[in-house]
Amino acid sequence: MRVNGLSKPFNGLQVLTWFLFPFFIIGYTLLAFLPQIYLPAASTSSGYDVQTYLLSTLTYLCSLLAIYFGGVACTTDPIDEHLAIHCRTNPNGRSKGGDGKTFCWVCQVHVKKTSKHCRFCDKCVDEFDHHCQWLNTCVGGKNYKPFFRCVCMVFLFTLIELVSISVLIARFYTTSMKDGIRLRVVNLYGGNENASVFIIVAMVFAVILIVTVAMIAQLFFFHVNLQRRGISTYEYVVEDNKKRQKRGREKMEREKRKREEERR
Repeated sequence: MRVNGLSKPFNGLQVLTWFLFPFFIIGYTLLAFLPQIYLPAASTSSGYDVQTYLLSTLTYLCSLLAIYFGGVACTTDPIDEHLAIHCRTNPNGRSKGGDGKTFCWVCQVHVKKTSKHCRFCDKCVDEFDHHCQWLNTCVGGKNYKPFFRCVCMVFLFTLIELVSISVLIARFYTTSMKDGIRLRVVNLYGGNENASVFIIVAMVFAVILIVTVAMIAQLFFFHVNLQRRGISTYEYVVEDNKKRQKRGREKMEREKRKREEERR
């Protein structure tokens, strides 16, 4: 039985998350923040850019909050309280049933009716929503709020990064060499050749951000819709499967009637 997201075994997406967070933060710092605040001696600009400092502050704040909420969601044990009590007091016995309970044949324990057994964590989870592969933990009633807040913060800081890097690329080509971004990049990283490499790397980073923002936006709006409807991810999947099965049966019936008509 896994306790939380830090319990072994780890999975590939979880390990990838550990690399992606510093990748986006370091990439933003090197490609968007430093080039826009670095002021070479030859520049006639004042070097004070309210937009850059505001976007950077929001980016770093949202990234720290994302790490915090993700850590809370990851380290919280969403286990069903009846299963937790059973494991502490009578691990080898059989639990008692009662109103509002259902029996889990895997855990061999009576749990809440809203609890579901997760095959990845090998336990029943209170108010089960889904098993998050990126955090490698179950999301339930005890950690859904920090999970959703983590999604919100990741969506915000990656979106702000995308805006910032897009502004930098636009400034690179539209401002003058005398006091523009190109001059700052040349002086910061050395030479026009390095500036050309820099802008290519910045464009690749922007493409990665576009893909990331699109994926996170889909997840964010999906959970917003679930909360609006008052259902969990698990209930949505069950409902969707029922609709697909119904459409499948209706399609089979139409094909059957069509074949019968052709025979006539």
